[in-house]
Amino acid sequence: MNQSTNTCQKSAQDDSNKHQEDFLLDGLAPKHHDFSLEADTVETHVENEPVQNSLLLTNEDPEQPESSAQIDLDGMDKPVHQVSIYNSSEQAKTISFQHAKTLLESLEAQDVTLNYQCREGYCGSCRTQLLEGEVHYTEEPMAWINDDEILPCCCIPKTAIHIKLP
Repeated sequence: MNQSTNTCQKSAQDDSNKHQEDFLLDGLAPKHHDFSLEADTVETHVENEPVQNSLLLTNEDPEQPESSAQIDLDGMDKPVHQVSIYNSSEQAKTISFQHAKTLLESLEAQDVTLNYQCREGYCGSCRTQLLEGEVHYTEEPMAWINDDEILPCCCIPKTAIHIKLP
């Protein structure tokens, strides 16, 4: 009887061990992945590797554009407007505005320094006093400006203008 009892206990222990091997706390049996159609790949990442190798800046001058396939209106060129720039109370410089997209672009292209941040009329950093003339806003400015002020980042001259830089 001892032998048959031992055999029964051993058989019960084997069954118990088999069930314990297949049982985890979440109730699911572990999955064995012995076969794979694709080779395992190991991604290597170098932390000090640069993301971009070079910085590309345009060398174009908005006031000296390359010829383009624009439609000429009866041989007429874009109008040229004179921009007189004053610092404090004296006239510092006169430049021409013709091809640039904004007054700020034209000022920069002709070596006139003006503070700016957003370039879209939101911040008001480029706020400049308009002494004489008229401008057209290509984008409606969101920054608050007085009646005698303009935002060069989002306007173009309609006539010859006189401005006073801060």
